[in-house]
Amino acid sequence: MKITDIRFKKASFRFKEPVHVAFGIIEGYETVIIRMDTDQGITGYGEAGPLGFVTGDSLDTCLAIAEDFKAGFIGEDPLTIERIHQIMDAMYNYNTSVKAAFDIACYDIAAKNAGLPLYRYLGGFDPRIESDMTISMGEPQKMAEDCLGWINKGFRILKLKLGDDVVKDAERVRTVRNAIGKDIVLRIDANQGWTPKEAIAIEPVLRENNIELIEQPVKAKDYTGLKEVKEKSILPVVADESIHVPEDAALLANMRACDGFNIKLMKCGGIFPALKINAIAEANHLMTMIGCMGESIIANTAGMHLAAARRNISKIDLDVTFMTSCDWITGGFTAEGGSITLSEEPGIGIHIDQF
Repeated sequence: MKITDIRFKKASFRFKEPVHVAFGIIEGYETVIIRMDTDQGITGYGEAGPLGFVTGDSLDTCLAIAEDFKAGFIGEDPLTIERIHQIMDAMYNYNTSVKAAFDIACYDIAAKNAGLPLYRYLGGFDPRIESDMTISMGEPQKMAEDCLGWINKGFRILKLKLGDDVVKDAERVRTVRNAIGKDIVLRIDANQGWTPKEAIAIEPVLRENNIELIEQPVKAKDYTGLKEVKEKSILPVVADESIHVPEDAALLANMRACDGFNIKLMKCGGIFPALKINAIAEANHLMTMIGCMGESIIANTAGMHLAAARRNISKIDLDVTFMTSCDWITGGFTAEGGSITLSEEPGIGIHIDQF
């Protein structure tokens, strides 16, 4: 099989409500969608969702690099995914979100060629997964009301955005838990907003309110601080911004600096390196979560397939799909609240009307 053509399309998406996190307010996102055609009539789709303060790239850099990758990939076999990554890495060291787009398109083609939905192609553990819903940081009562709104829509796992003020964060957690009762699973994400001392100080409050896990409590490069929080916390501590690529996973695993990793396809460069990160985690008895940033149903569905394929990916944070609406990208899965069942169509199962 040979790649015969690659096309790109800019797309813009708006959140139904702005998302407030420790480092700013996000009202929407722009992505680059790619279509990869082959000489056997199989087409694959991928997506790059750059988020500058996390991935270090932009929509413009993604488009420019995508043109370079296109020139290098015409005539290549999309099934040789390790070779595809070798070509990309030889051309650019970083720029992981655009690499993820090409990676996802290749996996879409590979699974379609095998006649399998992607989750079966990757391992086939269970097509049913359950995603949390992220609750934007705000006044405690407003966060509680937002939680109740999503619970009424069928979500049973919620993730609270915290990190701007540790005292107020404690109030937010107490207010939310009192409002929603004890049966809803609560996670928290500080998005690097606390010092190690603050994270350790608030941990008893989180424990008292039955928080499931603490995500990225300290600055991304404060590995020592992350390790300190992990060692002094009874609750599991998950690294997000601290881990991008497999080398980061190996470093944190060797340091015993956390209890798990939040894998994001845009951070690591796609499914191929994500599988490596999960393998490192599993070998070191660490859990993994699959997360997202600013990607549409295309990349998020690819993430769902990865999560459904591997038993060790036990936490799902692929909620952006439910925060936006798009009538020209369809398929991939069905959902009731946060309970997702993947399509049995070959590949990622996505259909795009406008390309």
